[in-house]
Amino acid sequence: MNTLSTRARAALLGALLAPVFGLAGCTDLTVDPYSAVTPENFYQTETEVIAALSPVYSQLRATLWAYHNLSQVSSDETIVPTRGGDWGDGGRWLDMHRHTWSPSLVDLNDAWTASFAGVARANSLLRDLEPLDVPNKAGIVAEVRGLRAFYYYTLLDLFGNVPLIGDEEGEYSVDPDDLPPTETRETVFNFVVSELQAVRTELPVAGAGNGGRFSQGAADAILANLFINAPVFTGTVTASGLQPGAPRYQDAIDAATRVINGPYALNQGLEAWYSQFGPNNQNNAEAVFVVQHLPQDGYGLNFAHRWGHYNSFAGGGWNGFATIADTYNAFSEDDPRRVIFLQGQAYNQDQCDPAGIRDRECTAEDAINNRAGQPLIFTVDYPNGVNGAATEANGVRINKFNVDPDRGPNGNHGNDYAYFRLGEMYLIRAEARLRSGDAGGALTDVNALRARVGAPTLTSIDLDGLLAERLFELTYEARRRQDLVRFGRFTDAWSFKDASQGYRVLFPIPQIQIDASDGLLQQNAGY
Repeated sequence: MNTLSTRARAALLGALLAPVFGLAGCTDLTVDPYSAVTPENFYQTETEVIAALSPVYSQLRATLWAYHNLSQVSSDETIVPTRGGDWGDGGRWLDMHRHTWSPSLVDLNDAWTASFAGVARANSLLRDLEPLDVPNKAGIVAEVRGLRAFYYYTLLDLFGNVPLIGDEEGEYSVDPDDLPPTETRETVFNFVVSELQAVRTELPVAGAGNGGRFSQGAADAILANLFINAPVFTGTVTASGLQPGAPRYQDAIDAATRVINGPYALNQGLEAWYSQFGPNNQNNAEAVFVVQHLPQDGYGLNFAHRWGHYNSFAGGGWNGFATIADTYNAFSEDDPRRVIFLQGQAYNQDQCDPAGIRDRECTAEDAINNRAGQPLIFTVDYPNGVNGAATEANGVRINKFNVDPDRGPNGNHGNDYAYFRLGEMYLIRAEARLRSGDAGGALTDVNALRARVGAPTLTSIDLDGLLAERLFELTYEARRRQDLVRFGRFTDAWSFKDASQGYRVLFPIPQIQIDASDGLLQQNAGY
C-alpha cells in the first residue's frame, strides 16, 4: 500500500475517475443515494445492459481532440499556423508541430484524462456487472474490455509508461489507498494484447454492421496495429532515443489477414473511397471500428471546421489546420487520392463539391473571398506562423472528412470516424510482409489499394515507398506520427520543424499528473 497524501490521492483520482463519479449523480460519496436504482435492480434486460454501454462509447468522441491532434500536428501532415491574431494560443500548436513541447502542454493532459476517463467508465460498468447474472453477460463484458483496451492503446501510443487501472484478473475497482504505479510500456503493451486476445471470441463478428459496436474485427485490427508497432511499443525510450523491442511481423500478418478475410470490403472506385469519409458514411463496408457521430450539438465531428475558412460554408469554419508543402507535393498528380486537398481558389462548400467527384462541380459563381473581400486562394507555401506571419489563405487544406450539409451548430458534422478500416489492414500486412522478406506479397497488397482508386500500379516496393503509400491512403487518420516513429523518421527535420531530440518519440507524462501523484507517476526519459 502506498503512502500518497490525501490531497494527492484526491487530485489523481479526480483526473482518472471524475467521469465515473459524475455518472452517479452524487458528489458527496458519504451520503446515501436518493435513488433506489442499483445495478442489481436496473440490469434486468439486455436492452438495459446495452444502454449502460453508452458512456463507455461516448467517451470515444473525446479522443478525437487531443489524442488526434497530438498524433497529427506533431507530424509532417498537419500544422496549425498562427494567422495574425488567430490560433496563437500561447504557441501550443507550433510547439506541438516543431517538437518543442514541455510536460505542461495542455493537450497532453487533455489526452491523458480523455483516455483514462474511458478506462474509468469501462471499469465502473465491469464492476457493476461482475456479481450479476444478466443477459449476454459474456459478450457485454468482452465488449467493455475491448473498449478499455482501446483506451489503453491510445495511452500506450502517446505516453508509453502509464498506470494500469484494472487488470485481466477481474479486479476492476480502484482503492484510493492502493493506486497502481506507472507500468513500463512493454507491460502496458502486453496487457492490451492479452485483453484483446482474451475477449475476441466472445465478440460479434462484424462491427460496422452491428451499430458501430466493438467486434472481433475491431479486436483484430487493433492487434494488427499493435504487432506492426511492437518494436516501438515494447522498446525502451532513453534520453538518447528508442531502443527497439522484438518485432512481431507474423502476428501482424495473421491479425490483418483475419480482418481482410472478414465481413468487410474495400470501397471500389474513387467516389466510393472518398465517400467513406463523408457525412453519409454510416454503412461504410470498409469501416472496422468507428466513432459514431450525429449532426447535433455535442455529438458531431468537427474536422471540417478545423480546416474550413470562415467563409467556406454557412456559419464559417475555424480556419486553423493545414498541411505543409512537402506533404501536399508528395502526392503525384496521377494519384486520385489527391482530391482530399484544397489548393487554389476556394469555393462555398454548401453550393458545390471542390473535389469534383460527387454532387455539383464548382464554378466561378461558387468562388468565395477572404475577410477583406479579395479572392480566397489557398496557397501551398506559407510562413510557419511565428508572430502571426501566416495569412488566412496560407496553407493547403485537408478536405478528407468533408462538410455535412445537415450539420448541427458549433461544428457538429454527422461523419462517422473510423479509427480502423480495411485499407490499413492491407498496408499493415504489406509492411509486415516486406520487413519479413516477402516483397512480392507486399506489392500485391499495395497495388490492391492503388487499383481501387485508379492510381497506376507499382512494379516494386521498398520501405520508403511503403511509408509513402501509408501517407497517400491514411492522411489525417491519426497514423502519421506512429508511422514516422516506426520508420525512424519522426526526429528528422521537415519544413518548419526544429531538430528534435530522440526521446520525443514519446510524449511526457502531463506535469499536472506528476504533481498530483506525489511521486507515484514517473516521468518519461528526457523530460
